Amino acid sequence: MKKIRLSALALTGAMVLTMTACSSKEPEATPTPEATSTPEAVESVTPTETPEAVTPDPDPTESTNIVTPPAETDAVVKPLETQAPAPAPTEAPAETSKVQAVWEAIATRELPFFDDSLDDQILADFYGIDPADLVEYVWKMPFMNTQATEFFIAQVQPDKMDTVKAALENRQAALEEQWSQYLPDQLELVKNYKLVTNGDYIMFAVTEYADEVVTEFNTYTK
Repeated sequence: MKKIRLSALALTGAMVLTMTACSSKEPEATPTPEATSTPEAVESVTPTETPEAVTPDPDPTESTNIVTPPAETDAVVKPLETQAPAPAPTEAPAETSKVQAVWEAIATRELPFFDDSLDDQILADFYGIDPADLVEYVWKMPFMNTQATEFFIAQVQPDKMDTVKAALENRQAALEEQWSQYLPDQLELVKNYKLVTNGDYIMFAVTEYADEVVTEFNTYTK
């Protein structure tokens, strides 16, 4: 028994020594693997063409901008017709009277400034003529008292011509007396006055254009 136990102990010690020796040895260096060679470049391959994108059919459930036309009806809608407003009636231009036509012809000449404030009352005071005896008249007296130029053109009421004519003759006599006091050149105009009639029309004119205005009076009062 002792021999067997000693043999076991000797074996155990030998194993311990062997393990110790193995652990004390330096480990061998791991060999470095040789560098691998770089693989050759792979030729580029042209990719195949990508097929055209196919637009998917719209989903009928999605909202769209389609406007649904209104349902047809039997009613016909006519466009509103705009009617231009009727032009306001205009009065026909008044026809120029014969009295006015005579004066407009006379007024084309170079004449002195006239007093525009004359009225029916002044006519009665200066001429002694009742305005009621006249249908229409134009009366012009100079604004300056250094001029004797004067015009009276009128259409006379029936049966009043003699009364109006006599008043104008009296006016001429008063002017001649007035201008005989001074300004002989104006007195000459008064002496060369014209008092003419044509039907119901009469004209009294003291002017340097006396003969010419008589012609115009006869022309427009025919």
